[in-house]
Amino acid sequence: MKAETYYRDHWLDIDPDRIEAYEEMFRWRPEMAPLLAPAEISEGQTVVDYGCGPGMLSLELAQRVGPSGHVHAVDINDLFLERAELHADGEKLRERIEFHRIEKDRLPLEDASVDCVVCKNVLEYVDDPEETLRDFRRVLRPGGRVHAIDSDWGMLVVEPIEPERLRCIFDAASMAYKTPLIGRKLFGCMRAAGFDEVKVKVLVGPDTKGRAAAIPLNMAKYARESGQLPEAEIDQFAQDIKDAVEAGTYLLVLPQFLVTAIAPEPR
Repeated sequence: MKAETYYRDHWLDIDPDRIEAYEEMFRWRPEMAPLLAPAEISEGQTVVDYGCGPGMLSLELAQRVGPSGHVHAVDINDLFLERAELHADGEKLRERIEFHRIEKDRLPLEDASVDCVVCKNVLEYVDDPEETLRDFRRVLRPGGRVHAIDSDWGMLVVEPIEPERLRCIFDAASMAYKTPLIGRKLFGCMRAAGFDEVKVKVLVGPDTKGRAAAIPLNMAKYARESGQLPEAEIDQFAQDIKDAVEAGTYLLVLPQFLVTAIAPEPR
């Protein structure tokens, strides 16, 4: 993979271990409900899950829109979409979900054809977040809602890793993130993309069980692929995280920015 396009390419070629980790990490749980609340999903709506991954959020959205609603699940990775379809079949929700593979950051949908676009932890990887948001605005009906959930990697805390050490690993892994500070930038991006009534919430849910340990462990893999740090240093970083989870001293905090806005009426 080329370093300049790694942020996108590493979602096209995903090793099986990462697939399994994402399936577990993104599995929808009742305690995640506050992440979706501002989207105000309701029965009968047509909703987009942009960057659906293995489809866990798509299943939750399909439950919420009900039999009269519809979900467009969109991703760039074939294996993710295959997994998502299998999960939809298993939950008997396949008739409510339509799956789309895209190559560019443009939705294969007609103008003004959907009620809500949900985008969870994806905008940090797109070529141009503002341009992608403009495309969301294009497909939304006037008064429709965009709901973006994303991280801000400048606010990541992983204990017992010292901040300087964590920063060193992240800097080596930074090629994996196009806009690593997207959380704080989402408000301005949505305003620039022409949305109205932009509202921001920040939720912080500390992980002390290791459920999100895949986040720093994946970061270590990206740092390794960059070749910027000694292998032994990266190995020790990953081992220290695993040891902390085992010892019960692990803590991860990564604030999630929830930014919701309304598509304006045509002017």
